[in-house]
Amino acid sequence: MKPSGMAMVETLVAASLLSLGLLGASRLTLRALDAALQTRQLEQAQALAQDALDCALSATSPCPAAASATRQGVAYSVQVRQTPLAAGLTGITVQVAWRSSAGPQQLTWSTRRSDLPGWLGVSSP
Repeated sequence: MKPSGMAMVETLVAASLLSLGLLGASRLTLRALDAALQTRQLEQAQALAQDALDCALSATSPCPAAASATRQGVAYSVQVRQTPLAAGLTGITVQVAWRSSAGPQQLTWSTRRSDLPGWLGVSSP
């Protein structure tokens, strides 16, 4: 082989290795952007769930936070369920659902609210 032919082969090998490296870097960048988008959507869902939970704990009726909302182009569905558990005790479940690039997503938070006065069961010094 001529020396000029060998240089051409070396150039082709170097170019193919460089293109593989750039392809890997671009794929990594796309995955990082997708992860950032999913994190942002989860943070929005958590904020909506916190608002709905605060509204349900304060016993505001009807709860304005328990509705559908669109934030940054994503439609979120918020549902609040209150279930009587015992006398003076209510279970509250907040469910937020949305659709992302990874498919349907869902966030569920649960807590309990006591209807008893706060001073009940507290002893004075």
